[in-house]
Amino acid sequence: MEKFKEKLTALRAEAETANARADELEATVKQLEAEHTSKDHELLSLQIRVKNLEEQLEKTENQLKDTSAKFNEADLKAEQAERKVASLESELEEKEKKYEETLEKYNTSKAELDELARQFDEL
Repeated sequence: MEKFKEKLTALRAEAETANARADELEATVKQLEAEHTSKDHELLSLQIRVKNLEEQLEKTENQLKDTSAKFNEADLKAEQAERKVASLESELEEKEKKYEETLEKYNTSKAELDELARQFDEL
């Protein structure tokens, strides 16, 4: 009977060790499950962040396209304005030359007229 008690004691010790090991493994499983849940939440959070960043990128790309188009349009208008300014400056230069020539002719004609008027007065 004593062997039976020893065997029973040994089995109880073995059962306690197995239960302790099972408790440790259950705690490890719970910890791993908690980590898994945490990682799932983190993954979901990152997926949402990626989606938001992709939407923001798309919006920014569209704004860049619009801004580039507006810049190109403004650049084209600036070039046209520069050409018009150059044309107007050239036209102004021509008009100033013509004015100078006309003024010179006027002064010459006036001098001749004054000379003729003086000659008529002398007669």
